[in-house]
Amino acid sequence: MTERTSWPDGRRSAAMVAVTLDAEYIWLEMDRLYDTPKHRSMGEYGPRRGVDNILAALEDHRVRATFFVPGIVAERYAPVVERIAEAGHEIALHGYRHERFSRLTPGEQSRAVRQGADAIERLTGKRPAGFRLPEGDCTKETLSILREEGLLYDNSMFDHDLPYLRPDGLVEIPMRWELTDFPYLAWGGIFPAGGSRIAVYDDVLDNWLWELEASHDTGGCYVISFTPQTVGSPGRMFMVEKVLERLGRKNIWIATGEELAAHAREGACS
Repeated sequence: MTERTSWPDGRRSAAMVAVTLDAEYIWLEMDRLYDTPKHRSMGEYGPRRGVDNILAALEDHRVRATFFVPGIVAERYAPVVERIAEAGHEIALHGYRHERFSRLTPGEQSRAVRQGADAIERLTGKRPAGFRLPEGDCTKETLSILREEGLLYDNSMFDHDLPYLRPDGLVEIPMRWELTDFPYLAWGGIFPAGGSRIAVYDDVLDNWLWELEASHDTGGCYVISFTPQTVGSPGRMFMVEKVLERLGRKNIWIATGEELAAHAREGACS
């Protein structure tokens, strides 16, 4: 990467710790076969157990994260989401029911964004500033709809290493699949199609740490994505701990999505 940017307080690079609290709804939107008590329980582990392990690690390392939450999760697991907000973490939007936005009309997308944002605002008292696509892809209208519905930033695309301001006024904070735990570590019947069941933990962590080093060396923005149901179990939390520990040892600005978006809007990011 040849582009450089300036980060606050003389930091060499930036990082965002994202946590996706989609509970059972990621499975229910993936396929109807997951609408059983056994399959639902895979997702329910996140808010019931995994999220507390992640919250404890974040507190230990003094990191404020951005939690992407569907509106229906804010309604069903209200005490959990309240606890996350009270700990000082950002609550951002992940649709209402973890919908496939690519299958929705523009009007249906607007309703899903509005309904999800309303649910979060009712619970936390603050309207979400950011959005991450739930299941699958989007349509060409989606990003414009987010801006029209009052969102400040999106965290769904893959087209840069730095946050940037789109012509429509929405800030994009790009992500990367290799820095997302779910494709490596989740397994349930038909997912992942054609893939092995579970990746080797050390290999996954190695990928995450190599990306962290490269992002820091080039002055980029490292966006790591954790899912409580996937990486929040006791045997996997060492990966979260190791990433947080490495972030804390380097000259990295660890920011929420809203903070990164504000920084990009000021013109500090290329």
